[in-house]
Amino acid sequence: MYGSILTLFRGGALSYTLAAIAIFIGTLPILFIHHIPTINNSFIISGILFLFLLFIKAHRYLKFFLLIAIAFLWACWHANDVIEKINLLSKKYQLLDVTIISVPLFNKEKENIKVRINKVAGGTVFPPLYAVWQVKHRSGVTICAGQTWQLNSLLKPLHASLNEGGFDQQRYSLSQRIIGKLKNTQTTMIDSRCSVRQRVIDFYKEEILSLKNAAITYALMFGERTLLTPELSALLQSTGVSHLIAISGLHIGLSYLLGYWLARCLLYLLPSYVISPKIPIIFGGIFAFLYGWVSGFAIPATRALIALGLWIYIKQQKSLYFSWQWAVWSIGLIVLADPLAMLSDSFWLSSFAVLAILYWFKLFSVSSSTQHTKVLGWLIPFVHLQTGLLILLAPIQMGLFQGINFMSFWANLWLVPIVSWLVVPLILLSFLLYLFPSAAIHHFILQLIDSIISIGIKPLVYLSDFWMELQSVSLWVSIFCWLIGVFISFGWHRTYIGLLGCFSALCIGTESAVDKSVEQGWSLTTLDVGHGLAVVIQQKGVSYLYDTGNRWQGGSNAQKQIIPYLKRKGIIPIGLILSHKHLDHIGGVPFLKKQYPWLNVRSSFGGGQHLPCSKGQRWQWGELHFEVLWPEKLAEKSHNDDSCVIMLTDGYHKILLTGDIEKQGEQAITALYKHRLNADIVFAPHHGSNTSSTSLFIRTISPTTVLVSSARYSPWKIPSDKVYLRYKNNNIKWINTAESGQVTIWFKKEKLNILRYRIEMYPRWYHLWFGDPPFPE
Repeated sequence: MYGSILTLFRGGALSYTLAAIAIFIGTLPILFIHHIPTINNSFIISGILFLFLLFIKAHRYLKFFLLIAIAFLWACWHANDVIEKINLLSKKYQLLDVTIISVPLFNKEKENIKVRINKVAGGTVFPPLYAVWQVKHRSGVTICAGQTWQLNSLLKPLHASLNEGGFDQQRYSLSQRIIGKLKNTQTTMIDSRCSVRQRVIDFYKEEILSLKNAAITYALMFGERTLLTPELSALLQSTGVSHLIAISGLHIGLSYLLGYWLARCLLYLLPSYVISPKIPIIFGGIFAFLYGWVSGFAIPATRALIALGLWIYIKQQKSLYFSWQWAVWSIGLIVLADPLAMLSDSFWLSSFAVLAILYWFKLFSVSSSTQHTKVLGWLIPFVHLQTGLLILLAPIQMGLFQGINFMSFWANLWLVPIVSWLVVPLILLSFLLYLFPSAAIHHFILQLIDSIISIGIKPLVYLSDFWMELQSVSLWVSIFCWLIGVFISFGWHRTYIGLLGCFSALCIGTESAVDKSVEQGWSLTTLDVGHGLAVVIQQKGVSYLYDTGNRWQGGSNAQKQIIPYLKRKGIIPIGLILSHKHLDHIGGVPFLKKQYPWLNVRSSFGGGQHLPCSKGQRWQWGELHFEVLWPEKLAEKSHNDDSCVIMLTDGYHKILLTGDIEKQGEQAITALYKHRLNADIVFAPHHGSNTSSTSLFIRTISPTTVLVSSARYSPWKIPSDKVYLRYKNNNIKWINTAESGQVTIWFKKEKLNILRYRIEMYPRWYHLWFGDPPFPE
């Protein structure tokens, strides 16, 4: 360790630094473990108390490991509490007392709002948990943040699509302690008063909504991302500046500095006997706290406030402490307060950013000669800082976003000063003038903010073109280079252990980066797209797609699941096969054609625009042979029974792609191909609906595995339990994307290997199916 170390207890006891590290190590496993140990809460608490007693009397090194165990139990208790609450609230309807957290901007007929669950059947909920309530607005009733309601609710447990390359919504929601959606039979308002924060937002709302950059202004003022469009979010992420519009460490630190220097200026107006060095610190703390409050104490802002509070406390002590100690203690304190922070990407990004800054300035300090001129005095350190962040944060950015934009250096160099020195101070000035409401003044300030933001984001459109998609090989190369830099900077390469570590990192990286698709053969992947279908048939890095999922206002399965998967795996699609003309099967076509304009399209309804997909069509693609079994002729409208049914084979295995055919279509296909319809794997027709999968059809195919693409909360209640039993009674393995997430099957001659996202690929406790099983045994 560098420098002096503050000890937790006297007499050579465990230091704060080692204690923070122990807490971090003990909490870290909840990011990786498959199942949280189902330990009774009282046993956990007893175990913590017992270990703490041992901790008091133990040797320093033993204390370190005991504290790791305590932190692990503490993290398990938090995770277990979430799982237990989900199971409890999803069993039956119960009375809940909730407080509205979200700020409704528009009086929509239906609106999803976030609520904090205060009580369950009269019992207080702690630690706090949140859920989503779909409000149906009633005449004469105003919904606003701060109101308290009593709901007779049944929880629909948290569930999300899980695919490689896609956003992990389940992990993100649990990091925010959001446990699902509430289904209500009765709602009663307990307290109709809106929160002060809601009233502040209402004061600015109309003026903000009239701005050209309303989304960014609203996010910077109140930490609300409601107005951000997917296109704007993608622009900010691809240029590496999305951190600027989330109220977090930078913004909280700026508000503290502005409050501090404002108080320093005011001290000149006060008599000398009143002046105290603590007054600026108090003012700075108040400014930071108020900015955190106006953001609704969003989780990144709350973490920043914890770190700021610790920094203020350290600075008031007489002993000298190092910046790296403050950083380590802050991280330990944050995960101690909320172990589920480990699941948050923003936690990792902010923690790495702080440590990277400290490490960079220690490794490459800025020459003191640059301080002699005012311009160079701030410009060179700022450029130096952005250079270090670009280099040191590259691996984690590649891991989280599967790509990087080296022009983000220029984007941050341009936009960070604009937001820091112009936009945030103007926002805080507007808040200060809230107590003296003048429409003209606030209009002028917000218009000025809007103009500055317009200037600030204008270059981003051009810089976003430099975004580069990266595969796992590039990621491992960057991580290896980063690790080598760390080893060399600390001199670890001079020791045998250090050299062994370098060699191990190289071996792990090389092994993980190798493309195993050649030795594994070809693959068939059914993506988890909810109610819809999207299948990727891949060999040697190129693929055909069978159906493209759904689309809706503001998004599609192609944008959220299919394209990210293809990019993550480095797969180039060459063709589309569309089973029929229903939106849940063709919804992604325009987005895929835009991303991959060379795609050829085959369908049963496209006429001259598509290649035909009708009975008798055959083609060979590498190892794979395609034969179209149905429909008998092309259809203009193409309903369920006009689905393009394909038998796919590699000479060893047969897969039947069925689209949405129903009983009539199944009977016709069975009659036509009765003696050669057998297949190893079949896609359950029509997502497992009872309108399909007749007993005769199942017996004729006689598959070993059935794949079902469906949504957990389907409004049509499919797959049907009757269909499930038909397959089960025939000893056919049932794999449903709603239960398993993405399903990838690798084929190599006679062998096949089935990998399910939730089970074999990324088995994590936060990827579990929460609540009752879909088909109770």
